[in-house]
Amino acid sequence: MKLPRSWMLTFVISMMVVLWMASGAFRSQVPENTMSESGRKSSLVKVRVKDSVAESMTNRLVLQGQTLAERKVTISAETGGIVKAVHVQRGEQVNVGARLIQLSMEERKARLVEARSLLKERQTEYKAVQSLKRSGFQAETELTKAKAALDAASATLQMAELELERVIIKAPIAGIVDQRMVEVGGFVNRGDAVAVVVDLDPIRVVGQVSERYLGQIQLGTQGEVRLLDGTVASARVTFVGSIANKSTRTFPVEMEVPNPDSLIIEGITAELHLPIKAIVAHKLAPSVLSLLDDGALSIKAVTDDNRVIAYPVQVLGDSQDSIWLGNLPDRLKIIVVGHEFVKPGNQVIPVESKEGNKAGSEELNAASGS
Repeated sequence: MKLPRSWMLTFVISMMVVLWMASGAFRSQVPENTMSESGRKSSLVKVRVKDSVAESMTNRLVLQGQTLAERKVTISAETGGIVKAVHVQRGEQVNVGARLIQLSMEERKARLVEARSLLKERQTEYKAVQSLKRSGFQAETELTKAKAALDAASATLQMAELELERVIIKAPIAGIVDQRMVEVGGFVNRGDAVAVVVDLDPIRVVGQVSERYLGQIQLGTQGEVRLLDGTVASARVTFVGSIANKSTRTFPVEMEVPNPDSLIIEGITAELHLPIKAIVAHKLAPSVLSLLDDGALSIKAVTDDNRVIAYPVQVLGDSQDSIWLGNLPDRLKIIVVGHEFVKPGNQVIPVESKEGNKAGSEELNAASGS
């Protein structure tokens, strides 16, 4: 019996499909280790590497800041009255106790004379009562009253003398008269501000430091301050803050500069050059940085058996074209080109980096399929 031609064609096609599937299953069962060595190498990614050795990090931290007066005192009137005389001008240097403003005496002298007379009267009365008490003609209570009256008169005299002294307003500190709020003929009440005196020696320079460097700054260490006009002055670290600024998360740092001539004034922009503890770190280009799955900064390196390993890092400092990285072994073979194409554990073909070799970067990118 002869089969129809269409059945024969279907049978042939079915046999070809079965044979094709069988050949694929056979190939999938071929052991991986039968792949040639050259085949395995051709599938590995090339990366450009650089030997990096940890070195002593630059032990100076530069912060932006500004100058600030050592002390600034707003002087207020301790009594009221008309301004009789002004003894200083703005910008004038004054010493402790220098006369600044004088108020009119008004009735203060009369009160002083009255207080002195009253005291003299109370002293006479007290002596008389004492004499009578010794003779037995006066009670103890009368002596107590006379003593109280004498003490009150003495206090009244002291207040009158103090009130008279207060008409002359003096400088409580040495410094420069920065502001003067009164003029001759004006009237001031008790508590009104009349002048501001600033002490510029020493001058303080205040900056803000990141918590990253906070533990590396020590009190009392010597550094320097540089002003915009080129002035460079020796300075000493006198204060490191313990409470962070809520908006910037930085801490205040102050340096003190001798300023005997008051040439450095408040509010000038300055650089603080702070000495910090020497740290051993790797100096690398920022382009070597990668991110771990948890978002932490890391770099990728190659082990002795040419496998990729990732190291979490801490940025300790930076300069114009490089960064200092810590928390790393002293010697590493860093992946400088191609790290974005490999993962930890991958085996790679490391190629030694040559500074300025742009062709190497292009070659690695092509080999990585980019």
